[in-house]
Amino acid sequence: MDSKDIFHHLTSSTPMPLTELPNSFGIYALWDHEHQIRYIGCTPKATEGFKIRVGSKHVTGSEGRSHKFSQAYCTGRMWRYCHKLDPEAAAHEQNPNNAKLAKKLRTLFIRKYCAITFIEIPKINSDMDYFKYLIALESQVQEMAPKCMRAWEGVKFKPNNEPSELVDALILENPDLRKAAERQLAIYKKYVKEYQEAF
Repeated sequence: MDSKDIFHHLTSSTPMPLTELPNSFGIYALWDHEHQIRYIGCTPKATEGFKIRVGSKHVTGSEGRSHKFSQAYCTGRMWRYCHKLDPEAAAHEQNPNNAKLAKKLRTLFIRKYCAITFIEIPKINSDMDYFKYLIALESQVQEMAPKCMRAWEGVKFKPNNEPSELVDALILENPDLRKAAERQLAIYKKYVKEYQEAF
C-alpha cells in the first residue's frame, strides 16, 4: 500500500473509540483528549493485533515501556510511581491500593476521552516477511507526520499535564476513586519538579 494513502486515511478518518478493536493488523494513529494525533504506530507482532497492541498494551500497560496512552496520562490524580521515571523516594510514600485505583482512573479516562484511527494492511503474498513490511510502512508514514503527531515517540517522553476538568467529571461519575486519586496527587505534587526534570 502507498504510505501517502495510509497517512491520509489516518489523519482524515473519524477517530474511533478504543473499545471493540479488531484482532487484525496494520497501521494506527493514537488521538489524545484534545482530538490531536500524538503517535503513529503499527502492530509489529503476530500476537498483537489492534485489540491487544492498542486496546490493551497502550491503554492499560505499564509506564516507561512504550505504552503510549498509559505513560501520557500518568500525571496528577492519575499518577502512580514508575521505577523508570520517578524519584525513588516517591515509591515509599505510595500506597499500592491507591496506585491501583489511580491507574484505574487513568484507564477510564483514556477509554472515555481518547481515540484511534487505523487501517488494516493485507498480506500481499505468503512468502513476504509481513511484520517487517509493516514496520517499514510505519517508518514511512511517521516521516510524513509533523512533530506534533510524533510527540509520544520513544520510551521516555514527557506525560501531559492533568486535564483537570475532564478528570473532575470522571471522578463525579466514579466517586469511589476520589480519595485514592487525591492521595496520589499529593505525592505527585511533592515530586513533580524532579519528575519533570527527568525528561
